[in-house]
Amino acid sequence: MMTLRERPRRGPIRREQIAAAALTVLLDRGYAGTSIRAIAEQAGCSLETLYRHFENKESLFLELVNSLRQRIVEPLRHAAASPLTGRDLKEALTHAGTLLFDVLTSDEGLKMQRLTFAESGRFPQLGRLVYDEGIRHFDNAVATILSDAAARGLLQCPDPHEAARIFSGMILFDPRERLLLGIEQPQSRGDRSDYIERVTTLFLTGNRSSTTTTTPAETSQ
Repeated sequence: MMTLRERPRRGPIRREQIAAAALTVLLDRGYAGTSIRAIAEQAGCSLETLYRHFENKESLFLELVNSLRQRIVEPLRHAAASPLTGRDLKEALTHAGTLLFDVLTSDEGLKMQRLTFAESGRFPQLGRLVYDEGIRHFDNAVATILSDAAARGLLQCPDPHEAARIFSGMILFDPRERLLLGIEQPQSRGDRSDYIERVTTLFLTGNRSSTTTTTPAETSQ
């Protein structure tokens, strides 16, 4: 009978393959029930190969979180670094909301959230890791956009970080809850776009500076 170390090689095993295998096993067995050996078996690699890429199970979980974070946060860096006008602000927030919505309501995103919610009671470090390495980065990027907008008189925003958390909650709460409970199917691209635009408009209306005038072009967007 072959051992893990005797398994024939089928080409180089990449970090992404091992991380994908880890997610499969974690979802099936839970964090406590998942062993490094089981992940290696799922990935079709030796323990030696796995340990060349990842130090332990927690570092594998971190890889999964970072993969989702990069898909949300990296595209926001340009928006956060660019000067804003009133129209740009709505576009930037709509873009941010779309990135957050698409990743966290994707099949992979929902699986990661179910896993984290199920295991964070026994393993609080998992919830902290998801927040510190994922959610917090998104909130910081949006807070940078809101802070710039407030400095330009486009918004009344005394606490940009709190406002960023409120914005992400408005975008995610209802649709994500329905998807996690399995009582609703994913929205079509058109419905998703309409929903995010309505939420963004509502958020901006509630935080609009009294000195800001809205142009017809902005209102129609």
